[in-house]
Amino acid sequence: MTVDDKALETAVRAAVARACDVDPGRVHRATHLDELGMDSLAAAEVITDVEIGLAVELPVDVLRTLTEAQTVGDVLDRLRNGLAVPG
Repeated sequence: MTVDDKALETAVRAAVARACDVDPGRVHRATHLDELGMDSLAAAEVITDVEIGLAVELPVDVLRTLTEAQTVGDVLDRLRNGLAVPG
């Protein structure tokens, strides 16, 4: 299934806000994940939310790459690579 970049970004920002229990207005590409309180459990929640919300399945190794992400933009890039979404 193909997911467009805008839909992925919207889903990621909403999932990060939900997983970190912050206002969605605080979640931008340049926002550092430490500022939001993102941990490995929240990263797993983000993956699950994105998979359900977009009806996609991400590769298992995406969780490992998400734990290395520093910003919301990094999360978006890693999920984009996992889905091979055109940028």
